[in-house]
Amino acid sequence: MAQAELGGLPVEAWIGGRFGLSILAAGVAWLYFDLAILAPLAALMAYHTAGVLLERRRRRLETIRQQALLDAVRYGAAVMSRAGNALQMVRSLAETGPMASRAIFTSVLARTESYNEPLPVALEARRQRLADPLFDDFALAVTINARLGGKLVPALEALVADWAQRLSLRRDAKALRSGQEASVRFLAGAPFVLLGVLQLISPELLKPLRSLTGELLLVLVVVSMVYGYRMLQRITAPRRIARLRIAGDA
Repeated sequence: MAQAELGGLPVEAWIGGRFGLSILAAGVAWLYFDLAILAPLAALMAYHTAGVLLERRRRRLETIRQQALLDAVRYGAAVMSRAGNALQMVRSLAETGPMASRAIFTSVLARTESYNEPLPVALEARRQRLADPLFDDFALAVTINARLGGKLVPALEALVADWAQRLSLRRDAKALRSGQEASVRFLAGAPFVLLGVLQLISPELLKPLRSLTGELLLVLVVVSMVYGYRMLQRITAPRRIARLRIAGDA
């Protein structure tokens, strides 16, 4: 929820809303089609659709956030190359860094100033909350520098070069994957759109499906469609970038 910038929405409310939407969809499908199998299927589709919309929002905001973080790290490396330490870099990023990433560094700076926490501790707290692999790398670089010393600027420049390439490759993959995802959605939704049109213009054509044999056949069709949809979705799903695991993480 935090990655989708819905941290103010309780998880219980989100889950309850998804279940409520599923029950509503099941009731509408039952009343409209009068087919028992379509009621649980509509509930499943509504529950899944809500999850897909949340994931799409998370991906969109993640893309914006990571590009802003990349620009922020590049800016921070430039600040440190002139003069200053890591804390001054974070202060500059909170005050004059890229607008989309200022809130992240403002919260880190607030913990160091309000609670007198060391910068690595404040970064770790924000890292756990943000759950972003790019910020994980940034926090690790700053933490290692604080504990072991050395030059931080070369590490940040290497991080920028690596993540700039990753994000470029991800944009290319998204462009190639968009057509496949559209095909998956069309193949999954077209049969139900057809059933809805038939129910609207000629309900008599659906009478054979309301018999016992018809409902059993419809069950087999629905099961095969759900299985096919899940397989296509797995094939076209983007690979998630694994988060860094730091010793001491739960």
